[in-house]
Amino acid sequence: MKRKLILIVLCFAAFGLSAQKHTGKSDEERGKERFEKFQEERISYISREMKLTEEEGKLFWPLCNELQMKKFEANKELREKIKKIKKTLKEKNKANDAEYKEIIELSAEVKLKEAQLEKEYTVKFLQVLSAEKIFLYRKAEQDFGRKMMEKRKYKTD
Repeated sequence: MKRKLILIVLCFAAFGLSAQKHTGKSDEERGKERFEKFQEERISYISREMKLTEEEGKLFWPLCNELQMKKFEANKELREKIKKIKKTLKEKNKANDAEYKEIIELSAEVKLKEAQLEKEYTVKFLQVLSAEKIFLYRKAEQDFGRKMMEKRKYKTD
């Protein structure tokens, strides 16, 4: 679960930090284009690995995207706190124990929330897909994350 979150956050960060030059487009526009391309690749890869039919995809992807957005929102406060502590560390080279404790506790709460969401959406997924396809989805999601990390690793080396 934590790996999935880390992979999602890193993928978002990777696309946000890319230093490609595009004339006439704002950073926001380029970021949106990179995110859309990432989403297209993700959906294509996972659909292929799951062997989703078009009908299954029409039922599954809206639920899956809804789940991802809820997870993203659940992590919003944690991302903000981590950003704040990084700024503190940059300015003062040290954060206080209370700040670290707050992040640790919030991280545990987020993991619980994500586990609840996974459980909730597993029930929803089972209404539109077989258990086998849900298993294949989870495997493909992890594999895709690993591939993106490898791709990013070689891009920065």
